[in-house]
Amino acid sequence: MGGLQYLIGVDGGGTGTRICISGLDGVELVRAEAGASALQQGIDKAWANILQAVRDGFSAIGVNSPDFSLCAVGLGMSGVHNRTWAAEFEASNPGFAKIIVETDGFSTLLGAHNGAHGAVIAVGTGSIGEGWLPDGQRVEVGGWGFPTSDEGSGAYLGLKAINHVQRLFDGRQPMTDFGRALLAVVGDTKEKIFDWMGKMKQGECASLSPIVVQYGEKDAVARGFLLDAGREIKIIGAALRTTAPDLPIALCGGGLSEAMRPYIPAAFLATTSRPQKDSCAGALILIHKAVSA
Repeated sequence: MGGLQYLIGVDGGGTGTRICISGLDGVELVRAEAGASALQQGIDKAWANILQAVRDGFSAIGVNSPDFSLCAVGLGMSGVHNRTWAAEFEASNPGFAKIIVETDGFSTLLGAHNGAHGAVIAVGTGSIGEGWLPDGQRVEVGGWGFPTSDEGSGAYLGLKAINHVQRLFDGRQPMTDFGRALLAVVGDTKEKIFDWMGKMKQGECASLSPIVVQYGEKDAVARGFLLDAGREIKIIGAALRTTAPDLPIALCGGGLSEAMRPYIPAAFLATTSRPQKDSCAGALILIHKAVSA
């Protein structure tokens, strides 16, 4: 595209926004961060935080009044599955020469395999498997949302943990240190437990997962939960490879995905990799591919 000077990659999530800026060669010059920009939190808020991060990034490389018409932007955004939100977001482009809006799962995939075909299993608060096959087909596994999906994730472990609390409380399971650690968070009376569950969303549920991991080596119940989660991760991987048995899969998601590694079936784990780059880099790869085509 004529007239372009800069490419921008955006990783827009529910807890924050990360951007990276490059020249037309796609080599990162700078990164910056701002508040959340997941589309479910509002289109205006999303663009406001993206623009804050973009301006901060340009300021760091000495460009204090960036001309958006000289910039092309690749965006990996949470909430893009809602096509109404995505269309409204694209229509609200504040003047960039070109924007490409994708799911944050796809930008994570592009970063993980440095722009090549492959798949990712993202394991964090929630979970999803996403594949980009050599024939160009896109595949999604899981990702149906809390509380019915998120297999293998922090929320999945948290649901098991709160059910374990119920079993402890009414005598179906014996009390252990693991149980006491859970009760210290959710409450030690029926009223407190019901109150905690009444406020329980995906994040609250996932907040119990570090306790499960902490007791994984010394408590049989906690270990069982983790092994169940590990098998679910393998099942997601098997589904991604249904039509492409040799599809490279990267396990993503930071802390929990690392903590889960000892509990994922070893033969499957050996066929996976760690990501080469992150979602922000993947969004930059997305726009670099588009303008270089």
